[in-house]
Amino acid sequence: MKVIDISSWQENVDWDAVVAEGIEGVIIKIGERSTLDEMFIEHVNAAVAHGLKYGIYYYAHACTRDEAICEAEQVNEWVQEYLAGATPELGIWYDAESERMTSGDVTDTCAAFLNRMTDFGYTYIGIYASWNWLSAEGAHLIDIDSLPSHVPYWVAQYNSHNDLADEYPNAAIRVWQYTDHYSDQFPYDGNAIVTGK
Repeated sequence: MKVIDISSWQENVDWDAVVAEGIEGVIIKIGERSTLDEMFIEHVNAAVAHGLKYGIYYYAHACTRDEAICEAEQVNEWVQEYLAGATPELGIWYDAESERMTSGDVTDTCAAFLNRMTDFGYTYIGIYASWNWLSAEGAHLIDIDSLPSHVPYWVAQYNSHNDLADEYPNAAIRVWQYTDHYSDQFPYDGNAIVTGK
């Protein structure tokens, strides 16, 4: 299944062309800190109107457990207000890539966000991060082995192969972001949903 991800940087999406291309889903930025993404509501409404499955992501800045809990509470507030409290079909993702996060324990921070979201009753909450942050062969800032085995991952690795799936064959790697430029017509991040995990 082909999926793109978008935020307010993508203001003029040709949704009819996206559907015609065979793209079946979109993961939409909901916001960061306490700021709702300027295009979030428009993007969600357009995705729904065009029959696309969608998920959401939150750009994290937290470097402590308490900050991550506050971020989870912000996401929950927005989901309750704008999505009637429902978990989107393609999940809710904690986007762990901000350099600020590295001043703390990134694994612990991610765990705090996931746990608080679970407390709220969400069932599909995962972590987005680069291969470098997730892999033991890279910087390994997020220790997959220290997190529950059911935690889903969305890995960014611009490559012809998803190496993280080989390194962690039992991990729930659900989405692979394989390019930051799907095509000239669709200058968006390209993603593939990984099945069977």
